[in-house]
Amino acid sequence: MNIAAIAHRFFLFGGAILVAIALLQLRLRRRAPDRTSRLALVDATVVRVVLFAAVGILAILVGAGVIPMTKIR
Repeated sequence: MNIAAIAHRFFLFGGAILVAIALLQLRLRRRAPDRTSRLALVDATVVRVVLFAAVGILAILVGAGVIPMTKIR
């Protein structure tokens, strides 16, 4: 069993799932029709989307080998 290959696949699939969840959250979030201020752009959902997307992209980069993983023994 090659643990490095399994870890790379785990990071690729996990990162893809996180990015997909972030896009779905951004697309399906509830918006109040009367809120037009700039503060409406920064709410809890947007912060969560940014966090999920950033972690997902980092995981994809690790899984693709762009960012090297530490040695696993």
